[in-house]
Amino acid sequence: MKRRIILFLSTLLLLVAVLLPATTVKAAPDKSYAIQAILPDNQINKDESYFDLKVEPNKEQSLKVLIANTGSKPITVTAELNNAYTADSGVIGYDKYNAKLYKAKNPSLTSLVDGKRKQVVSLQTGENKTVEFKVKSPSSEYAGIILGGVTTTASVSPTKSKNINIKNQVRYVKGVVLRSKDDGVMPDMHLTSAAPKAVAGSTGIAYTMDNTAPININKVSLKAEIKHGDKTINYSADNLQIAPSSQFNYFIPIKSLGSGTYKAHITLKNSDGFEKSFNKNITVKQRQVDSVNDAANPKQEGNNKQWLIIIIGIIALIAVVVWLYLYYSQRNKGDGKGPKGRGFELPKFGKKSTDNSGKTSRSDKSDGTRSSRHKK
Repeated sequence: MKRRIILFLSTLLLLVAVLLPATTVKAAPDKSYAIQAILPDNQINKDESYFDLKVEPNKEQSLKVLIANTGSKPITVTAELNNAYTADSGVIGYDKYNAKLYKAKNPSLTSLVDGKRKQVVSLQTGENKTVEFKVKSPSSEYAGIILGGVTTTASVSPTKSKNINIKNQVRYVKGVVLRSKDDGVMPDMHLTSAAPKAVAGSTGIAYTMDNTAPININKVSLKAEIKHGDKTINYSADNLQIAPSSQFNYFIPIKSLGSGTYKAHITLKNSDGFEKSFNKNITVKQRQVDSVNDAANPKQEGNNKQWLIIIIGIIALIAVVVWLYLYYSQRNKGDGKGPKGRGFELPKFGKKSTDNSGKTSRSDKSDGTRSSRHKK
């Protein structure tokens, strides 16, 4: 009896363990790397770690970056030269290969590249290699700056399990600033439109802004006051960055977004003397509110169905195991007239049991019939 109970419980635990998702993580190889800009002679400030270059018209400029494998495994690194852009979160990014300038007064950095914009290098343990990009400065002097960056990316420390495979990447950037004239250029900011939006599960309004001047703006603080009926929403953010000749959609979260008119007063400023204020009104319709709420709270139909199938499967298998347990127990009771100490045996399907007289009993016929059905 104890043996049957142990077998039953072991089978049940095994079935549950097979059905439940596994999350065992395997150890990942040690992969890491580092980069360093090789600064040329026309570097304006030698103390900076990025390229800040004074260029002359129609001159070829070489941009070199040293890549070193600092891990214990071989690694492959991708390096590319990209334009700067302003991300919707209010920071300057360099990782978009197809980033375009907005109402640019100067050429883009990528338009000046002579040769490949993307290079792939493979490094053995302890190996270093230098990637080089060549750019040709514009044919005439220009005001402001041309901004971009050398972005390197490599897959490191992948996380693997039975159900997921997360590819971790490490990205480094060395900024590239090309200057020609020393004339001061002031930012030229605009707020052109606004629309309700959902971001990362939050509802709010995205304000479309741009800086059409060929100069970046750093350490920007933003303050917003948004009125909706008799309700006032106050919002602030610090350390924003805005790239030259760029456009972005800055999101301001609003809890319980409803229909109606939203009147916003937004001020941008920094410690260098830049300051600009905007007034923007937007009318939000109920259908827009419904759409934004749906986007902020997507239905998890796929996951719910998956777990429902798993639960039904577990219940079905438990039922099968219980039925088999009761079935075997009943069979053993019927065959339990033999000598003591007889162990648990599987039924012999399809054979009839006979008594000492060689006649088949009625109950034995019933057992044989059930066995035959089970075999089918």
